Amino acid sequence: MKLFQMKSKPHGKERLEEFLEKGYVAIGWPGIGDLSGVSKQELKERLEKKYGYQGQQLGTYLGAVNAFVNTMDKNDLVLISDGEYAHLGIVGSYEYEKDYDNDEYGICHQREVKWTATINKDELPENVTELLRNRGTITQFKHPVESAGLDRYLTSKETLSVETLEKALSIVEKELNSKDLDRRFNAAVELLRFVK
Repeated sequence: MKLFQMKSKPHGKERLEEFLEKGYVAIGWPGIGDLSGVSKQELKERLEKKYGYQGQQLGTYLGAVNAFVNTMDKNDLVLISDGEYAHLGIVGSYEYEKDYDNDEYGICHQREVKWTATINKDELPENVTELLRNRGTITQFKHPVESAGLDRYLTSKETLSVETLEKALSIVEKELNSKDLDRRFNAAVELLRFVK
């Protein structure tokens, strides 16, 4: 499993809200076709031909497109910065959306995402906040993914059975009616954390 940070402005248009609402991420670079199974060399040739990139610019953009299409795998993790927060998700396979392969939309290179958490950046280790500060379109985390400490954010509420949730909420509800102020407060905190 690998971890990446991504920006939310493919082809120059901010799409964070759409990414979160519709459960996907995308990069720009329309006009280079379906990249399924395309080698890094072929990507380079397509970027040179379509955009006229050369030198360092070509290397930078080739690295970004190749990372999204070939380095990132299904079930890898993606983080998107959002002010003082970061959104964490698990990505699906690369998909080419032909209808968006134009200058109007420019988001034909996509991956489905199951968003699992919105995390206050203050809760993240320094090596992860450093990753989020990277200005590149997409950047791979250079440390072992375990050092990111994101495991606790990967289980979503949907993984619990309805019966288990009902039991837990029943206990919290009883605690909300406790005569002990601390117990009521702790129950309220847990309830608010659950619905976040």
